Amino acid sequence: MANELVKVGNLATPAISRTLTPAQYGDLADVPPELEWLANITNRKTREAYRIDVSEFSTFAGLRGHAEFRTVTRAHVIAWRKQLETRGLADSTIRRKLSALSALFDYLCEHNAVAGNPVDGVNG
Repeated sequence: MANELVKVGNLATPAISRTLTPAQYGDLADVPPELEWLANITNRKTREAYRIDVSEFSTFAGLRGHAEFRTVTRAHVIAWRKQLETRGLADSTIRRKLSALSALFDYLCEHNAVAGNPVDGVNG
């Protein structure tokens, strides 16, 4: 099969043997959107900073599972921002943390996992 061509429409492309097992394929289909979003951030430092930021928010809000992101409201985000301010964090750090959370919720909105982005309209 290595040199075999597969015709798709008017295109002939080399056949590629399956490398994912059916179990691996199923496991990937079950990856929560939050983890998929994070895995798609290509810059290692940005990915790690965003992971920490979202984790801090999750801990602050008491989120125990991926489905609980659906319950987050703007009031939760504003309360977190106030808590960040009381910690004396720089305005730029607070903006980055809010940006990370907003990027996650934008992704969740695009994938119909949440109805709206609760970070929209929250000043940073």
